[in-house]
Amino acid sequence: MEMNILFSPRVRTVSSRVIGFILAIILAFSFSKWHFQAAFIEHILWFFGWFFVGIGVMGRIWCSLYISGFKNAKLVTDGPYSLCRNPLYLFSYLGGVGIMLITETFIFPILFTLYFLCYYHYVIRQEEQFLSEKYGTAYSDYIKTIPRFLPSFKNFKEPEFYLVSPKHFRIFLTQVVWFIWVAALVQLFDELRLHGVLPSLFSWF
Repeated sequence: MEMNILFSPRVRTVSSRVIGFILAIILAFSFSKWHFQAAFIEHILWFFGWFFVGIGVMGRIWCSLYISGFKNAKLVTDGPYSLCRNPLYLFSYLGGVGIMLITETFIFPILFTLYFLCYYHYVIRQEEQFLSEKYGTAYSDYIKTIPRFLPSFKNFKEPEFYLVSPKHFRIFLTQVVWFIWVAALVQLFDELRLHGVLPSLFSWF
């Protein structure tokens, strides 16, 4: 199977960095209108933002334990992969939407969700085709019982012991920590604006 270059891992990485850079510039000079109109909404968004960032980070670490050294080498069906077929994307979404909620607005989480659903719908379909061709009946049996994205605990299973590649796990950890750094950067922008270091040019609900 030839991978559509538009949905390749390299394009995903580059596009994510470009979008992230543009978004960072916008957020650096933006503030939440809820700060002046309904502070309790602002605080709720902030709380759930960090809550989802925490779930996203822990979830990605959990997923990385199961695919460290095994990605595209064997069909992983235990742990988080017994909850849904794409737990890494699920936890990435939760971490990403958490960062957007830390902006204390609704518009950025909504835009992020629309982007994620539109783009990763095709990414997941392409990967499913690849896995189907590679693993055949084993994968077709897997998709009959495990949902694509929304988790189900009905078929949850985990081994008592599991072999992990330390090198691959370390690489995954360096990727996960970016969620915390970006979330902290959004928080830093907010503090700098409140202290007048950065100007407030845009406002959002």
